[in-house]
Amino acid sequence: MDGMQLFWGDTHCQYPPHIAPEATWRDYVDHSLTAAAPYLDFMPVIFYPALHLVSRPGMPSLESRGPRDEFGPYWEAISELTKRHHRPGEFVTFPGYEWTGDRTRWGDHNVVYLHDDQPLDLSLHIDELYANLRARDGIAIPHHTAYAPEHRSKDWAHYDELISPFAEIFSGHGCSESDDSCLPMGRNSIMGPRVTGNTVQDGLAQGCRVGIIASQDGVPFAGRHGAGLMACYARELTRESLWEAFHSRRVYGVTGDRIELGFSINDHMMGDVFTARGPLSIRARAVGTQAIDRIELIRDNRVVATHCHQGTWAVPTQDMVRVKLQVEHGWGLGASPEQSVVAKEWNARISASGCRIESVEGRFSRLGQEIMEWDETSCIYRLITHGRACAQSIVLELEGSPDATVTLDCGPHSGTFSLRELLAGSRVLFDPDGTERCLRDVYGVDPREYDTVTDKLYGCSYKVKIHQAVPESGYTAELEFGDDPPKGGRSFYYVRVSQLNGQYAWSSPIWVDA
Repeated sequence: MDGMQLFWGDTHCQYPPHIAPEATWRDYVDHSLTAAAPYLDFMPVIFYPALHLVSRPGMPSLESRGPRDEFGPYWEAISELTKRHHRPGEFVTFPGYEWTGDRTRWGDHNVVYLHDDQPLDLSLHIDELYANLRARDGIAIPHHTAYAPEHRSKDWAHYDELISPFAEIFSGHGCSESDDSCLPMGRNSIMGPRVTGNTVQDGLAQGCRVGIIASQDGVPFAGRHGAGLMACYARELTRESLWEAFHSRRVYGVTGDRIELGFSINDHMMGDVFTARGPLSIRARAVGTQAIDRIELIRDNRVVATHCHQGTWAVPTQDMVRVKLQVEHGWGLGASPEQSVVAKEWNARISASGCRIESVEGRFSRLGQEIMEWDETSCIYRLITHGRACAQSIVLELEGSPDATVTLDCGPHSGTFSLRELLAGSRVLFDPDGTERCLRDVYGVDPREYDTVTDKLYGCSYKVKIHQAVPESGYTAELEFGDDPPKGGRSFYYVRVSQLNGQYAWSSPIWVDA
């Protein structure tokens, strides 16, 4: 990986015409791209050319796709906004759109162009699309491949690795790795269920040399945590360098946490194809944001080696420690008396004494979150949470002595803790006095009239969870494995990484010829 840098992107934040009124649609997309820039390195701007024709309570809206004159102005806006937000070295954008064709049998693809001012090509047959993209420097990324064949899943019999160098293994729909994948695919009841035939593993078994990524498939927050994110090893943050990495399949996917993943066989990195002349030396290394559960090595769709990491590390006792610490804000009251969602704004500062802040990562699932500034001694951030189901987090990497302290200054949710204490366990901060005032003044409820007052005050309170700190030995893991080259033909290998918090990463495969 000499000379390579790791960049993060979301290739599937899409913008359909109905997402906002026509008069404000352009502003809506512009705002979304502005919000994505501090959080992502690159992003295709995906137009979703579909009209919602029929919508009734209790049934899905019926879409109309295919060529329509009214899509023209939207595509022009996407092209213009892509140019406006493209800043090589800071935030790289590509023009793109979603393609389905004349029937759902070809599967949904995100078309991404290398160059600006390309057409909205709504060809009806996938072979026609492929031919056009070869002439225009375009790629087509298959997604949610594990749905039923001929119903918007990928038809691997129509596959061109030059046009589709990688596919989504995970998105807001769930996981398309296999029909019995470790993660479900039940988030879209209309398009489900997941079946065998067109999963990513089915495509690999049929000989498709397809890389693996993840991306959210949703709106409006690019890089939404928990819905999929793409990682890419490239030499620099430019369209041309990323494009070369795309075609080389130096890419991988994560569900949300930005797990750093390296994978090589005989010094060939993920995405490579090579001929083996002797034994295979296989290495995988993962640096997570939480404790690593395991690293699994998959050969020809079967797990052939596993490194189970939990239980292999202990809380360090040395003079200096390096840890990752998640601070999570949320919970609390879910709706106002008028049944509207209550938004809670958090303005917080974390200060480090006796230790250094080495990095800060946001785990954000909604717009409006901001890491305002940070350095070695402090981090200032603003979060907005909505009720019980929308907690937001930041993750800090800290290095210092076990007796060094971290102070959270967040109004009534404040406290100071040593790294030693944080390594020993998690804790929750809540505000019983503020919750009692809110229940009495806003909702007209006196919690003191109930015999479960303490529980009610805790249950209705906004909370901050300071997770148990994880030492470097816990969030870093390696797997080494020796194997014989395939006996005739070709084998493929890829790596699956899981963390204890349920976050996953998948590498692109490496193909080995005998």
